[in-house]
Amino acid sequence: MNLHDKVAVVTGADSGIGAEIVRLYLEAGARVVAVDINPMLPQSALKANERYAANLRCLVGDVALEQTALDYVEMAVREFGRLDVMVNNAAIPLQRPIHETTAEQWDRVMDVNVKSLFWSARAVVPVMKRQGGGLILNTGSISSVVGIPGQGAYAASKGAVAQITRQMAIEYAADGIRVNAVCPGTVDTPLLRRAAVEMGDADAFLKSLSDAHPIGRVAASEEIAQFFVFLASDHARFFTGALLMIDGGFTAH
Repeated sequence: MNLHDKVAVVTGADSGIGAEIVRLYLEAGARVVAVDINPMLPQSALKANERYAANLRCLVGDVALEQTALDYVEMAVREFGRLDVMVNNAAIPLQRPIHETTAEQWDRVMDVNVKSLFWSARAVVPVMKRQGGGLILNTGSISSVVGIPGQGAYAASKGAVAQITRQMAIEYAADGIRVNAVCPGTVDTPLLRRAAVEMGDADAFLKSLSDAHPIGRVAASEEIAQFFVFLASDHARFFTGALLMIDGGFTAH
């Protein structure tokens, strides 16, 4: 896939799916602004993508805050002249039923997973409208469309991501702005591995997750990121308003 004419912003870029999206976008020729709350992002991203340092900029910030969206858009335009692809990938999980969720936990999940898309739209859409178009990719989840025990606030937030995607796709289609959501099943990330250890029996926990997917395994971060590369390419120009399941058959049950 050739992304040589693209400038992208990727949030949640320090690890997992986000880090793989940054790597594969750079390898495909894109120029990328990587965004994450982890203060070590500049060191880790530049070390992982040393060959492409000239095409990579890093911004440390909390996507729940409007200023972060203003900053990453300003950086993309200042450093690379435009913004073609916005990947709203940053999110936080919470494994807790609704009645056991605190108000503070609920607000944090909603701020990071949902309000960040609002701030992004306010900053990104005007730039894309002036350019004559662009692409926004939101990371959804299987929890965007099905209920899973213990995912009260998280599922609600990912359901909101699905509807924001549809709404924006209709709202801005005439401006040449396409909006899609990529909805992965369980993905093997450092966060998942830590959660498995915390569950007490990591092997049993990981096996239960694999068994929940008809394909018999969970996804690798690179597999999901490869789909983001395709969607950012000119081969995917007829996709908009879509919730794209990449879930090993989970939601086909």
